[in-house]
Amino acid sequence: MGRYPDAAEIPAPPDVQGAIDDIVALLRGEKRDLSAIPLDMERVPTFQRLVYAVARTIPAGATLSYGDIAARLGDPAATRDVGEAMGQNPFPLIVPCHRVLASGGKVGGFSAAGGVTTKLRLLGIEGAQIGERPTLFEDLPLSIRPKGGQVRRQRLGERFGKVVRGMLLPLC
Repeated sequence: MGRYPDAAEIPAPPDVQGAIDDIVALLRGEKRDLSAIPLDMERVPTFQRLVYAVARTIPAGATLSYGDIAARLGDPAATRDVGEAMGQNPFPLIVPCHRVLASGGKVGGFSAAGGVTTKLRLLGIEGAQIGERPTLFEDLPLSIRPKGGQVRRQRLGERFGKVVRGMLLPLC
């Protein structure tokens, strides 16, 4: 307002408002498909556009590895380049970089606010499974296994939830 005192807020166009509503709903924990939201990639380098196009094909609840994306682009040696492109993703959530994992089903990094915790939360909202599918607790939310010994896990469990076979489970 200091720079533009005459500026006034106006309602978003319907397609933009629809995208906003879907993103807010997703962050509330509702399942939403954001793959049809149009993006302006005019300033995005060509390789990143290709990586993001592949990432947008990953359905909610599914994951690919950086290597999988590199292979789909025809260059299996470009795994690190794919990881770098994901780290520079200007469209988080809409280009679902949280669905891209490291090799062997490892979570890998996540450059958005909250880091890996945010990545796991988003994957949990979508019902994704990482690594081997659990046989007894298939419907449990994803969580980060706390570092440290059993005593620390028990303390965290008493404070935030339960500990089941070394996994911290939130109460909410």
